[in-house]
Amino acid sequence: MKRQIASEIGPMPSLAQPLNTGSIDTATLDLLTSWRAQDATDSPEELRAAEEELADFKRAMNESRTRVGEPLLYP
Repeated sequence: MKRQIASEIGPMPSLAQPLNTGSIDTATLDLLTSWRAQDATDSPEELRAAEEELADFKRAMNESRTRVGEPLLYP
């Protein structure tokens, strides 16, 4: 993934704007999209580190659940 610059992402939603009362919270979706764009990378080192961090997290979650007899979250 290519890292985007701020001008490509667009403006951040204003907290002063009224919330969307429809079934879809577009302000939150826009915020999450902007965060995803800020974190985007195509660096092999960063991708490898992120994958290792996720694997460690999954392993730790499963270990704690195994200790208390709960089913695994990440089989």
